[in-house]
Amino acid sequence: MTKDPYRYFRVEARELVGDLARGVHELEDRGDADVVARVLRAAHTLKGAARIVKHRELAELAHALETALAPLRDAPAPGKRDDAVALVDRMTAALATLDAPAAAPAAVAPASAEAANSCQAKTSRAPESAR
Repeated sequence: MTKDPYRYFRVEARELVGDLARGVHELEDRGDADVVARVLRAAHTLKGAARIVKHRELAELAHALETALAPLRDAPAPGKRDDAVALVDRMTAALATLDAPAAAPAAVAPASAEAANSCQAKTSRAPESAR
């Protein structure tokens, strides 16, 4: 059985990306300091969690979102946040790739078994001195 390195991260990341999506849309309607702080905190948490499991793409996207929203920390204001929406969309796409874990080794076993049988058949036909 193969260990799933993203087992717990997947759950947390899905929740955080959902929070980010809601928060970015909320920033467009009412960009107050509380919303900015909440979105920045979620992005920072996602960045740290992604770094722990070595998911570089999500960590970089979360960092880019922090950078894009940092100016709002000092001067929050409602308005379009197309750059932030695009980053969250890319996070959602990256997260979707985590939902399809790599094929288990059992999927490769039949080919391996066939190769082993082929090798065994060749050695059983070999002269006694070659075995």
